[in-house]
Amino acid sequence: MPGQSKTILEMLPCREPGSPVRKAIILAAGTGSRLGPFTEHSPKCLAPINGVPILINMLTHLSDVGVEETVIVVGYLKEKIHDKVGNSFNGMRISYIESDRYATTNNIYSLWLAREHLNEDIVLLESDIFFERSLLDHLFANDNRNVAAVARHQSWMCGTVVSIDKEGNIQALLETRYQGPQFDYSRVFKTINVYLFRRDFLRAQFVPRLETLINAGDVNQYYEVILHATAYNQRHSMMALLCDDIKWFEIDYENDRLSAEYLFASPDERYDVVTREHGSYWQYDFTDHTYLYNLYFPPEAAFSHMRNHVYDLIENYPAGQGALASLVGQVINQPAQRIVVGNGAAELIKIISRYVCSRLIIPEPSFNEYANAAPEGKVTGFALKPPLFELDVDEFAAEALRCQADVAVVVSPNNPTSLLVPKTDLLRLAGQLAGQNCLLIVDESFIDFAEDRDQSTLEQEVADHKNLAIIKSMSKAYGICGLRLGYLLTANQELATAVRNEVPIWNINGFAEAFLRLLPRYSRDFVDSCQKAKIDRDDLYRRLASIPGMTAYKPQANFVFCRLPDESMSGPELTRQLFTEHNIYVKHCAGKPLPEPDRYLRIASRTKPENRTLVEALRSLVVRKRS
Repeated sequence: MPGQSKTILEMLPCREPGSPVRKAIILAAGTGSRLGPFTEHSPKCLAPINGVPILINMLTHLSDVGVEETVIVVGYLKEKIHDKVGNSFNGMRISYIESDRYATTNNIYSLWLAREHLNEDIVLLESDIFFERSLLDHLFANDNRNVAAVARHQSWMCGTVVSIDKEGNIQALLETRYQGPQFDYSRVFKTINVYLFRRDFLRAQFVPRLETLINAGDVNQYYEVILHATAYNQRHSMMALLCDDIKWFEIDYENDRLSAEYLFASPDERYDVVTREHGSYWQYDFTDHTYLYNLYFPPEAAFSHMRNHVYDLIENYPAGQGALASLVGQVINQPAQRIVVGNGAAELIKIISRYVCSRLIIPEPSFNEYANAAPEGKVTGFALKPPLFELDVDEFAAEALRCQADVAVVVSPNNPTSLLVPKTDLLRLAGQLAGQNCLLIVDESFIDFAEDRDQSTLEQEVADHKNLAIIKSMSKAYGICGLRLGYLLTANQELATAVRNEVPIWNINGFAEAFLRLLPRYSRDFVDSCQKAKIDRDDLYRRLASIPGMTAYKPQANFVFCRLPDESMSGPELTRQLFTEHNIYVKHCAGKPLPEPDRYLRIASRTKPENRTLVEALRSLVVRKRS
């Protein structure tokens, strides 16, 4: 107990400075309750990352760099650590110090329990850090300096941060409690909780402060409070080892563990993870040429407004359907009674496909969600014939009559072909279907990227055709995939009412509502953003068409539909290679209902530099297989 033992300075003889670091201390006593339910039956340090427990990864690297002994401070479920590690690991001695107060103390107390080992150069590690060996190699390359491993602060990080001077010396360490709502993280670095402490610093600075705090009963502190005090008083020199190029991850929650598994996975394993997901790609470090959205909208002012009103938007109920329809009506110059606002177009598609229609007909290939949402056996696919994939509306109308469809869907511009159906053809189709008592739904989610948007949309024609409805996902053109906004536009009040009755009372969140209220302010910005997107898309199209043997279809949306050369690898093969070798993700069409689907790609346009990088990578893969 504090005050009843020898001071650390009176313990074992000290080694000479400059000699190799032979000892490590790992703090592993805590319960790790945030990582439940795993930690209900196992200590946090044994949580697996791609099958390798955190502690085993740590011990492997320590033994590989020549550490002779590692001291592990244990507490919660300590016997499981004993059983897993034993008394030696790859020739490195393992010793244990047990804390019987792990549930009521913090890491400063755990470190104090290991005080007899603080008489020589040591590596100090928290037991929840998964990292690659190069971190230790760089740590040990700094002769006779105290070193803290740090990384530039990112939004997902939390915990102690440091400020650094121009020479790389740490000026201050700030715990979470000192980081208020307005804290500027752009000027600080996150500690990785891996330190190299030299003997002289431990003896002269760290140990005396440690004993003072413990003897005063201050056992619920973090040991970083000592490092902050010594740095603030300029009593020691501790340099920062910047680890931005080194893989590491601190595991506190299950989401952290999953993120670490992705970070440390092989490129092929990462590809498999991504292909199982339906989004949230922002958390992964690759260039996304699959999802389709406008990179140039919304403007920064819209994001600033959201940040300034974040408390209001989270704490209050959003508006109901009537107000939302009025907001959309202001944007598209349509009366509110013609509009139903959905949680993305997907919500509206599901309602129509499942509750409004008895038999649905749709050209193929097209957006799968219409067919997926319809009752099984109630969908008729109308094949678009290669090589042009153009819709013959007369044949389509005849097939709708033959199969007795009561809902026909046309996506224009189409996904994945990026081809537009002429407005005159669609109006003729609406007339033909009206005689069959068949509703025509035109999905105009990509219409804002058409060469002549105003002459292509059917928005102004809905009043003249009671069997015509427009569905539009706002995610694509407005760049707001995460807000989930879409709408149905129709003069058919029976249809509008039927769909509206299936929509929950609060189907749109406050952030989406706020965006709709802001949108009229930025009408000019929106038009300009679509023009920029079209310029980039056209440049991408020309470059893709220049790849030997590649067929690129002239696009009317913000993506390009391509057919690979016959001699090249298949779409699925090429998509995987593009990801694993170049960290670029595109969508192959192997799952689409079209002839030779594994020969086609759908490539979302991004910025010109990103598009050019993609094309050169794609060219190298196509040529490689052909040669």
